[in-house]
Amino acid sequence: MRERILGVAVSAGLAVAAFPAAASAGTPATPATPATAGGWTPVTYGSLDQPAGTDCSFELKIDFPTQGVEQRISATYPDGSPLRTDFRGPLIARYTNGATGASVDEDLSGVGTLYNLPDGSSLWNIPDNFGVSIKPGDPYHAQGEYVLSGGEVIAITPKHQVAVLYQTKVTDVCAALT
Repeated sequence: MRERILGVAVSAGLAVAAFPAAASAGTPATPATPATAGGWTPVTYGSLDQPAGTDCSFELKIDFPTQGVEQRISATYPDGSPLRTDFRGPLIARYTNGATGASVDEDLSGVGTLYNLPDGSSLWNIPDNFGVSIKPGDPYHAQGEYVLSGGEVIAITPKHQVAVLYQTKVTDVCAALT
């Protein structure tokens, strides 16, 4: 059954550019090479090391053993800045508990669309998979590392607060590794 969350604002750091991801998961993705056919460019995600207490109660390491994500800017503002960016491709995230060595692989593959709004906020429409990190002190959601799958709509404010407007399935990565 699909679950709906409206107006939940959470302060999060997106681990992988918030796309078939994502969004799990630190730093935004960047194009690796110049545009290819159809405007698609490869995206490379780097490893992340979250100290204990940042996402989970333990040190969380995130690697991406399978990568094949591509992005393309499909619409721009008059000044040329991106309005809509599409993402597609395979992405597997390996989450590892730094204290125990336990790990779990999560499939963040799929497609997604990022809309950059004029006020500096963004809106993600992801019919597939997405990863998100919720940082300590968030007044709306427990901190943690989460994988959302099966469809999500996520809004991010200019201050990096995240509102999960729609979700289907949630996996608590920290709980899976304890």
